[in-house]
Amino acid sequence: TGEKTKVEIDDACMFLARFANGSMGTFESSRYARGRKNFNTLELNGEAGSVYFDLEDPQILQFFEYANPVTGKKVEDHLTGWRRIHVTNFEHPYMDKWWVPGCTIGYEHTFTNALADFFQGLDTGKPTQPDFRSALETQKVCDAVLQSAKDRQWVEIA
Repeated sequence: TGEKTKVEIDDACMFLARFANGSMGTFESSRYARGRKNFNTLELNGEAGSVYFDLEDPQILQFFEYANPVTGKKVEDHLTGWRRIHVTNFEHPYMDKWWVPGCTIGYEHTFTNALADFFQGLDTGKPTQPDFRSALETQKVCDAVLQSAKDRQWVEIA
């Protein structure tokens, strides 16, 4: 219709986090990133290396180690770089329940794995993740982000 109306949802969120061990985190989410369908990524960077995961490419884990693969010395030279690890071998979590190595799983399989863990926990009495405690902690983070934006200062999560 061409009619414009006010949108009252959170279209984007960016925030910084300080962790108890002194490390920092940056988080970003967006509903309006053009060309992105289900772009959920996780990247961890540390002193000795980095790891990167993209839910749109769930069979690949990218790994960087700050060391020469031949000598083991901590240098960044012509031999160091990111490695793509195909995580569909039976040694990787959950993959012994799916297809032969090299065949990929999809988005829906991650939910199947989570449900299988949940039902196994009900059967054995062993705790599984995520649980309701995880949901509570996630909500605490969301509330702290909103409070921090409102107060324009850091908010500690108890």
